[in-house]
Amino acid sequence: MKASRLLVIGLAFSPTVLLAQKREDILSIQRDIAALTEQVRQIQRTQDERMAALTALVQQAMDVSNKANASLSALQHSVTTQLADQQSKVVMPTTVLGSKVDQMADDFRSMQTNMADLTRRVGQLDQKLTDISSAVRTLSAPLQAPTRTIPQANTPQGPPAGTSAETLYTNAFRDYTTGKYDLAMQEFSDYLKYFPQTENAPAAQYYIGYTYFNANQYEDAVKAFDAVRERFPENPKTPDALYMKGVSLMKAGRRTDAGTEFKSFVKRYPNHELASKAHAHLKDLGLESSRSGGLLLKYVLSQREADLIDERAVVGRGQRSPLAERWPATLLVQAVQPCQISPSNIG
Repeated sequence: MKASRLLVIGLAFSPTVLLAQKREDILSIQRDIAALTEQVRQIQRTQDERMAALTALVQQAMDVSNKANASLSALQHSVTTQLADQQSKVVMPTTVLGSKVDQMADDFRSMQTNMADLTRRVGQLDQKLTDISSAVRTLSAPLQAPTRTIPQANTPQGPPAGTSAETLYTNAFRDYTTGKYDLAMQEFSDYLKYFPQTENAPAAQYYIGYTYFNANQYEDAVKAFDAVRERFPENPKTPDALYMKGVSLMKAGRRTDAGTEFKSFVKRYPNHELASKAHAHLKDLGLESSRSGGLLLKYVLSQREADLIDERAVVGRGQRSPLAERWPATLLVQAVQPCQISPSNIG
């Protein structure tokens, strides 16, 4: 009975207990939901703030980009304007400069033509001066009887059509003066072949020798200068040919033969403009110490070595010698002492 009561009492109080328990659970759940809601709101506020900041950054970036585009557009416009301005400033002067260059080229071609014509005229004037000089020297030279008759070779064939003596000589002389020695040699040879009796033939033969001399072919030069004297005796080029023969012999190492030619030149042409050079070469060869010493050297070479020694001894003692009648003692000492005399050169 007592248990039944307890059961009845428990059944009576159980709904109340259960209801209270459920209410407590609901309140806990509500508190959790409120907390979650607050967290969601906090997250939303955070997201909104971040989105606003990001939006502001994007807007700033767009503003900077727009400003950069505007600056680039302005810079491009400025560069385009300046390039157009520079092009307008450069193209016009370049066009003017090109026209001036073309004009200068035309003037230069005209100048070349004029220079060629002037060179041709100068060559003609030079040839005329050479002819006049040759004529004057020929007229001023004393007349001499011919010593021998030059045998004439077979009559050569005539020159090519359109070739004159004046033109051929002018061309040869121009090529010689401009250093075209091979061509000048051929032209001078053709001149002698076709016009051997003209007044310029000796000069042509002389320049052939000088062409050999310039090429260091001294033996051929000697033969060519000899031909001037043999084929055309006593022409205006004879003294020059004789002198250059001596120079060529000296260059070839034939000192004795060179001395003979220089002595012959000085003897035949003592007043020629090349006589001083011939004396200088004789001094270089040891064949002449001075003009006064040269005369004394002739006397010394005609005596024996003992006579020369005695003569120097007499002069050295201050005594009067037979030579004192012609030479003062001091001059004899100065002239005799430099002379290097050996027995092979005396007697």
